[in-house]
Amino acid sequence: MPAPASSLKPDVLRIVMWSVALPVLGVWPFLSAMPAFTLMGGGLSTLAISINIVMLMTGFWPLIAAVIVFAFVRTGAPLETRALFKERGLLLGVYAGVWTALYVIIAFANP
Repeated sequence: MPAPASSLKPDVLRIVMWSVALPVLGVWPFLSAMPAFTLMGGGLSTLAISINIVMLMTGFWPLIAAVIVFAFVRTGAPLETRALFKERGLLLGVYAGVWTALYVIIAFANP
């Protein structure tokens, strides 16, 4: 027996959202390393240095380090409260998408 249409709509929406977020999440770690390589290049203005530092500090690598530390600290928390964070993947995908779009704009603007 097929599922009712009302329960299918949220599932289809979630699949579409994940199909947009997943490629962005796959590229985000590589793009998050680019500001560090740009800073190593030298010959940058003060504005370009500060923008690259901000992008580096808000990218994937500091965030994943904070998530790992947070997960290590929460190992003693009850299982029910740890399970609440499983549904936050799409929020991370939105953050990564906004960060990636902003980085692409900054990279092409070349301050």
